[in-house]
Amino acid sequence: MTPKEKYQEEKDNLKNSRISRILESAFELFAEKGIDNVTMTDIAAKAEIGVASLYRYFETKEEIAVQTSIWAWERQKSLILPELLTDTFNNANGINQLSIIFSMFIKLYENQVKFLRYIYFFDSYAVRIKMEKERLMDYEKTIESTKNVIAASISKGIEDKSINSKYKESQDVLYFTLMHALFSSAQKLSLSGDMLLMDELVSGKQELELLSALLLDALRVIK
Repeated sequence: MTPKEKYQEEKDNLKNSRISRILESAFELFAEKGIDNVTMTDIAAKAEIGVASLYRYFETKEEIAVQTSIWAWERQKSLILPELLTDTFNNANGINQLSIIFSMFIKLYENQVKFLRYIYFFDSYAVRIKMEKERLMDYEKTIESTKNVIAASISKGIEDKSINSKYKESQDVLYFTLMHALFSSAQKLSLSGDMLLMDELVSGKQELELLSALLLDALRVIK
């Protein structure tokens, strides 16, 4: 490696390190306060860089919000996907694969509350400012690999007859219904699960476990 190449490598590493720190800082702030209530100055201060430096990497808060969403999903995928590549998962029938996937939502609620809160705030922000779908294409691609794994489990279950065949012609609808039910419930619980006294009667984990069981029972072929 020439001195010039080494210098460029060090420069790129520094840039990537700063970008990573910016996104992690933005994630922490957005998850706590919501996107609208955080300024570029707040993000720069959290990342321990100057505001001018922040603008060199990201021209707008909208751009930071989108890139933070991609960063957050990529981090979750690094935690989730390895569990979906094990022999235990691959050798399970379709309904049992879905059971494993559903259990991950419970773990997500227990261990990744900030992620759930951030995605809720980002979705609300994107809708409010009428963000163009083209602007969200990279974000959508990041989520798609997870969707493909779950959709494959649904198809496998219908094929191996562990999931009711009546869903064969509506697999996309089934996927979105299942994921929205679980993800939205986990988000709701992470945002305001213990807001009222009555919420203390049951835990969020119990609610998600019951929802998971109800969904699986509705899908399972009764023998």
